[in-house]
Amino acid sequence: MSRKKFMEAHGASNNNDRNGWGFVNHKDKVVIFGAWDVNTQLDRSLILAMDGDKIELGRKQNAFSESLEYVKLVENDGYQLQTFPVILDTDSDDGLGTGRVKIKTYVEEISDMKLEIINGDYYAVGKHKAEYSTKPLSGLADDIADIFDSEVDKNGRQSLVMSRVGQGRFRKNVIDVWGNGECCALTLTSVKEILVASHIVPWSVCETNEQRLDGSNGILLCAHIDKLFDCHMLTFEKQGRNYLTRLSPTLDKNTLRGLGVEAGLTLCIDQMKPKFQNRFDDYLKYHNGIFNQKL
Repeated sequence: MSRKKFMEAHGASNNNDRNGWGFVNHKDKVVIFGAWDVNTQLDRSLILAMDGDKIELGRKQNAFSESLEYVKLVENDGYQLQTFPVILDTDSDDGLGTGRVKIKTYVEEISDMKLEIINGDYYAVGKHKAEYSTKPLSGLADDIADIFDSEVDKNGRQSLVMSRVGQGRFRKNVIDVWGNGECCALTLTSVKEILVASHIVPWSVCETNEQRLDGSNGILLCAHIDKLFDCHMLTFEKQGRNYLTRLSPTLDKNTLRGLGVEAGLTLCIDQMKPKFQNRFDDYLKYHNGIFNQKL
């Protein structure tokens, strides 16, 4: 089935069925975007970059104005956002960003998504299948490069860099919010040299510097626990007033037990004030969502 026929089967169409990757069904108030695999991670997919000129590697976005019109229907007029996976034809690309983006294939699967604006660009946020998600999560080097590209003065850049690596202002904010002193929130280990202030919602996903520096968006953890948490192989689930550890079933329980990590351990959150805990709960829901997607 052609992409046009596939969309027509869902009551959707567009004005540029050859180059467009966005479609609309006005009757049911639904907007459907193709989610390119090169722009898709497990939790989100870039559907419209507002510089208007790239999909990946500087390649030209076609039908930009039409897609922006459809995005605005979701943002302003209450239309539901849906996506279907689109696979880039890498064999036809010269790797220099000079050729037109070509579709290798698409997948006839429609998924409900939520529209979010991240750093000015539009994303379809929700559960994306791993086999159609080829964009890696942003790393430390990428995030620091973004800081130096941002319109922040020298002192501000230094503060943000230190915060990104789990030191400086962010670390202090986390310690202040949790109220446990400089110790691991799970094991109460106080050897500060092995403690890392870990972001709950990743730095690259935060929409503002306020979120990046928010102590409620962090947990001070021992390095090995921080690594598991950062990889979404360990999370904390709220049960009543407690927050208990959950572990990925792919982890070896005996090895972790030797490192002092088990399922059902309780976070030391008693000293956190309610106003901070409410924000912590919101951040943790995001982390839990990624953890559950990986099960």
